[in-house]
Amino acid sequence: MVNTDQPYKKAWLVTEPAPKTGALGKCLEFAYASYGLGIEEFQVLLMTYLTEDVNDALENNTSPIVFQRTNLMKHKGSTRGQWQPAKITFSAKGDFSVAFEAVPNLMYERYTGYVAVDDITFKDGPCENECIFDLNFCELTNEPNNDDFDWSLGRGTERTNTGPTKDQSSFLSNGVTSGGYAYIDSSYPRTDGEIAQLVSPVLDPTESPMCLKFWLNMYGSGIGALRVLYAPTATANNIRELWKQEGPSSGTDDWYPCKVTVASAESFNLIFEASVGTRGSGDIAIDSITYSKGACPSQPSFSTSTWGDCDFMENTCGWQIPYFPDEVCSMLSRVTENFENPHGHTENEFDINDSYIQFDLSCYQQQARHTVSLTYLQASMTTETCLSFWVYMFTRVQSQSKIGALSVILITNEGNQTLWRLENEQHSDWMYAQKGVGEGGSAGRPKEASRDPPPVGLANVAFQATKASSVIGMIGVDDVTVFSAACEVLPEQARVEVADCTFDHTFCAWTVQNEDPLATRPSENWRLATRDVGAVAGLRDHTFDADGGGFVFLDVFNTDIVTWLRSPNDLEKNATYCLSFAFAALFPDSGAELTVVKDLVSTKERAWQVRGNAIRFEENTWYKGQVELEAVEDGFTMYFEGKVQKGGWALDDVKLSKTSASCRMAPEFALQIP
Repeated sequence: MVNTDQPYKKAWLVTEPAPKTGALGKCLEFAYASYGLGIEEFQVLLMTYLTEDVNDALENNTSPIVFQRTNLMKHKGSTRGQWQPAKITFSAKGDFSVAFEAVPNLMYERYTGYVAVDDITFKDGPCENECIFDLNFCELTNEPNNDDFDWSLGRGTERTNTGPTKDQSSFLSNGVTSGGYAYIDSSYPRTDGEIAQLVSPVLDPTESPMCLKFWLNMYGSGIGALRVLYAPTATANNIRELWKQEGPSSGTDDWYPCKVTVASAESFNLIFEASVGTRGSGDIAIDSITYSKGACPSQPSFSTSTWGDCDFMENTCGWQIPYFPDEVCSMLSRVTENFENPHGHTENEFDINDSYIQFDLSCYQQQARHTVSLTYLQASMTTETCLSFWVYMFTRVQSQSKIGALSVILITNEGNQTLWRLENEQHSDWMYAQKGVGEGGSAGRPKEASRDPPPVGLANVAFQATKASSVIGMIGVDDVTVFSAACEVLPEQARVEVADCTFDHTFCAWTVQNEDPLATRPSENWRLATRDVGAVAGLRDHTFDADGGGFVFLDVFNTDIVTWLRSPNDLEKNATYCLSFAFAALFPDSGAELTVVKDLVSTKERAWQVRGNAIRFEENTWYKGQVELEAVEDGFTMYFEGKVQKGGWALDDVKLSKTSASCRMAPEFALQIP
C-alpha cells in the first residue's frame, strides 16, 4: 500500500524481472483499492527491458536499465476503499516486469489518500474467456454449421489493399510480442455477403453488467460488417445483436478499441460474426478480447442498436443540447478536462483528454431553480432496460451545502415523470448511478410500487439539472450506457417514489382540497410559492436555500381555514412508509395546527400533529418532520391537513419512502394523536 503524503511524487511497486512470455502470453490477476482525495489514478504498466542482462545490471549496476513502457490498465480516482478484482492478459517479447503505479492528485495536494494491491498472481496463458490470438483461438471456436466459412489466424497481411500489417499489441508498442490476430480472409473463393462466426465458450450469468472489449481492424475499400451477437444457451434461436460496425474504419491500416456492455440472467454465448463486402478487399480482423466488471458505453459511437450510449469523447451521440444565444451564458455544454474543469471519467488507451457533459451552476444569468435538460429523443421503452451513467457534483467553495440537483426525466404524451434525482451532494470524484427505465426496470420490486414507467413505446429521456442559489461549480455526466437488464436504483439516495416532491415548480402528483367545497379564493388553499406570488414571510425554500418560492404554503388573516394537501392514490399496498418533510410556521398563530392524516377510506387516523402554540416562532426557520406510517393490507393515501386562523404553514421536500428501519418521530414537540 502507498500513501500520498508526498505530493508530486509517483509511487511504483515493481515485480522482479521475468523471462519473455512467448506466444502463450500470461494472465495477471490481482485486487486493488484506493481511497482519498490525494489519488488521481492507478496504473498497471508493462516494462519490457531493452538491457541485455537486466538481472546482472540490477545486481551489479553494470549498465543503465533501459525499458519500454506499455500501459496495461488505468483506473481514475477512488474506489472508495472497496476492493476491486482485476485481470489482464498480456505478452512480452523480452525480459519484463510489471509495475503498479500510484499517481497523486495535484488539485488536492493538501489531502492524503492511498492505493493498495493484494493477491497478485501470474498464470501462463490468457485469462479466462480472453484471447490475444498469438498462439491459437484460445477457447473460442469456429461455428460448424450456421455460417459459410471459418475465421483464420494471421500475423500480417500479404495484400496491400486490405488487412492489418501487424497485430494490435505491436501496433501500439513494439515492446510486446509481435503476435497474431483472428481475421476473415475475403479472397477467392469467398463471395460477397458470406459470413463467418467465431463463438465464445459458454459464459455464466452476470450478477452485474460486464464490459466486453476487443480491438478491430477494418482496413480496405470492400469491408462488409462485424457484429457481436448474444445467444442464450437455453433458447438458441433467441439471438439478438449487441453491437455492429460496417464499412471501412478509416483510410489507414489502424486498430481501434471497441466496447459493448453485456448483461444476462442466464448462461450465454457471444458470437463474432463477420461478413464479406467485396471479395479480395474486405478482410476484417479482431484481437485482444477482454472482459471487465461494470457497464461501458459502446465504442465506436452509434455501434449498438440501443439508444443513448455515449462517452462524449467525440460528440453527444444523439443527446440534444439546447441552443443558447451568445449573450446568455451556456448552462449546458460538452467540455474537455483541463486545469479549470475536473477530469472526466472515460479511460482511453491514447491519453487523450476526456470530454463530458457539464451543467454549469456558476451561470449568473440564471436564477435559482432554473432547469436545463440534455435530451434524447424517441428512445425505445418496449423492453426491460437499465440506464447507467456517472455523475460528478463539484463546487469550488467547499462550504456550500446547497449545490443543485440532477434528475432523470421520462417525457411522454401523458406528461413528465421523474425517475431518479440526486441533490445537494459534494463529490470528490465520479459516482456510479443507474436506474431501470423500461418495462419492469426495477429488479425485485413489485410493478405497482416502482417508479418505472409502463410500456410506452417511444419516449424522450432527459438529464435535467436544477440550479441552486449562488453556486460556483458544476454537475457532470459521463459514460452513459443503456443495456437490456433489470437494475436497482443507485445510489440509494437517488430513489424517487411516487409521492416525493420538492415543489420547485409544481405540486408533482399532490392535489389540493378544501374542507369547504365552496372555497374559491386562492388564499383558502395550499398554494405554490413562486416569484410571481412574491415573498412569503421572508421564507427561503428548504431544498436550495433560495428566495423566490420553491415550496407550498397556506396563509390567511382572521379567517378559520382547513385545507388538505393530498398524496397520489397509487401508494403500495401493505407497505410501511417513512414520511419525512420540512415545515415552517409563517406567522405566530397559537390556534394553528398541521396534521398528517392516514386516509383508510372507511376511517381516518391522525398520525402526526404540530400545534402553533408548541412552536417557538422564528422567521425563515424550517423544521424537520418525520413519522412512520404503518402498513395497511388494503393500502391507504395520506394528506397534510392545514388549519390556520391568522397565520400559515409552509411545506417542502416531502419524501415518502418504504422502510423496514426505524423512522423516529420528529420534531420532539410533535404529537401522535390516537
